[in-house]
Amino acid sequence: MFKIIVQKEVSPFKQKKDREKNKEVKEQILQAARLLFSKKGYDGTTVRQICEEANVSLALISYHFGGKESVFYEIFEPIRHTFMNMNYDLSNSLEALSSFCRHFVLFRIEHHELINILQQELVMNSSRLEMLKDVFWPSWDQLQVILEECKKQHTIDFPSVEVAVNFIMGTLMFSYNNPFLNRSQPELSADTIADLAVQYIIKGLQTAQHQ
Repeated sequence: MFKIIVQKEVSPFKQKKDREKNKEVKEQILQAARLLFSKKGYDGTTVRQICEEANVSLALISYHFGGKESVFYEIFEPIRHTFMNMNYDLSNSLEALSSFCRHFVLFRIEHHELINILQQELVMNSSRLEMLKDVFWPSWDQLQVILEECKKQHTIDFPSVEVAVNFIMGTLMFSYNNPFLNRSQPELSADTIADLAVQYIIKGLQTAQHQ
């Protein structure tokens, strides 16, 4: 006797609902991973902890990502998307520099967990830095191009572009109020912090070029 297998056709509505559910679960996992990696570091965070924080089963991380390393890589997609698609008008190099710095500070404040994780990886000289080249390099390269144009236009003629890049990125990456360090500082808005950071960087570079 032969069995007749009838395959039920999945409705477009059901397919859409499943896609939305999968997207929601993936975001829960990524959000939990960002929080835990920021607090505990990559090595101090387990897959089980991510699942508990996200309130999902262990199997779902394997299903959606394959493992912890892939989750770690995926959480930086906002940085890749943002800085790989940024363009600046180099005809006004000083304005381009100000715009870059301001944009970075606002991004850093909004996505402070991601920047915290990157700082940890840099300090530890982590073996994962190689897989994060596409996270770090676009913004570094953008800033270098802008500063080189500043030298050409003589708007800011800092002695070393490479050193200036490191100084500026150091300032931008730490442009976030840390409660441990800033114990008595009043809360400032993101826009105010961005404006202060831009003033500090521009005036610092302009002062240094006259030394």
